[in-house]
Amino acid sequence: MAEFSNLFGHRILSKRDGKPIEVSVTELDGKYVGVYFSAHWCPPCRAFTPLLRKTYNQQTALGKPFEIVFVSSDRSQEEFESYYDEMPWKAIPYSETIHRSALGRRFGVMGIPTLVMLSPEGHVVNTNARTAIIRDPEASRFPWEGEEERKHRLAYALERPAFSLLPIFLLIVVAWLVAQFLFGRR
Repeated sequence: MAEFSNLFGHRILSKRDGKPIEVSVTELDGKYVGVYFSAHWCPPCRAFTPLLRKTYNQQTALGKPFEIVFVSSDRSQEEFESYYDEMPWKAIPYSETIHRSALGRRFGVMGIPTLVMLSPEGHVVNTNARTAIIRDPEASRFPWEGEEERKHRLAYALERPAFSLLPIFLLIVVAWLVAQFLFGRR
């Protein structure tokens, strides 16, 4: 089992009879966890949330070990509460600014909406689960691991410039030529 308290703290919000209450993070134990970075003011987030909600409701109704934790980028407690009212899953309390910021840094979130899937052991399964769910809203590939993550890692590797010894070699040659010119022939 994962130690999700290292990521989310010891208390998270959950819905009981439609009302948010604080519960122990141990409610995530044994489940795949989608960490959902979003905000009410973000149009792509507002478009993706209903699809995610539909997929979440289908999977939990089937008894799949699946949970989502909302990590808000809203600008106020009121905006957070208004947006969270539309969500059936768990959330990091808005007041937990340190945990919300740390999660964004840990998963390298560069924009929203972002959905990162974690295994029940807490390992990253997919850092681009949003695209995986858009492509597979019926969740036939739940928990969306494997191919998307491999593609993401490959794309990152291809975008990253390769290390080259050529600039170092050229610098050495230029330094040698300058030394020969200045000190070599007297």
